[in-house]
Amino acid sequence: MERNIFENLFVLEMASNHLGKLERGLQIVREHSRIVRFNNVRAAIKLQFRDLDSFVHKDFRDREDTRYIRRVLDTRLGKDDYATLVEAITKSNCIPMATPFDETSVDWCVEFGLPIIKIASADSNDWLLLEKIASTRKPCIISFGGTPLKDMDDVVTFFENRNIPLAINHCVAAYPHEENEAELEQIDYLRDRYPGHTIGYSCHEYRDWTMSVAIAYAKGARTFERHIDIDSDGAEVAPYSSRPRQIDDWFKAFHRAVAFCGTARPNRK
Repeated sequence: MERNIFENLFVLEMASNHLGKLERGLQIVREHSRIVRFNNVRAAIKLQFRDLDSFVHKDFRDREDTRYIRRVLDTRLGKDDYATLVEAITKSNCIPMATPFDETSVDWCVEFGLPIIKIASADSNDWLLLEKIASTRKPCIISFGGTPLKDMDDVVTFFENRNIPLAINHCVAAYPHEENEAELEQIDYLRDRYPGHTIGYSCHEYRDWTMSVAIAYAKGARTFERHIDIDSDGAEVAPYSSRPRQIDDWFKAFHRAVAFCGTARPNRK
């Protein structure tokens, strides 16, 4: 698969916002894919896969004092449910993607025929998982949020040596983060350090849906990621997640940025 699979790709991260309900997940796909079509962009809707029977240690499964454990256990979906979501994403003319958090989940990515795999910032030095992901030969997007520089270099070299297409996201690992924490100059740094790779921006700011995508595009970012959710059912939406109307603003800001920047793009050595 060509490396330009990442070019101007929007990744809409569902995460566990399906709340463990298949119908809610399908509604997220329906509402956001409609916005994708209206704005004529290339977009993936991304799921998160975990083999929860092994992902959460048995000694911790009954604990109520750890929010993250409760979040993943209380929003469990079965494999058949995920297969249904993948089918719905494909039929909506979006690209199905997932972040696998364990080796079994990588097998699901292969079984479901997902064309791109996402690697979370927290797994950028999980070499057992990275080896498993690389064995699929699928193009990958990795976020570097709080990742040490040596780990960044090691991961990029690892994928380069295997000739596996890799896009690299600048990411602020705070949920949400303020505008003055976006550190968009990091996009320039990543473009200079890793020439030949698509650089992207995975963002969690919550006050604006137009400025950062325009600046990021002008700096050379070519793949963009946001968490998505819906409020049409009255559920509370996390401040870092985007409703369909906000994703609509995001896409429109991107198109304006493209128009402002024009077609010339200097090559960087």
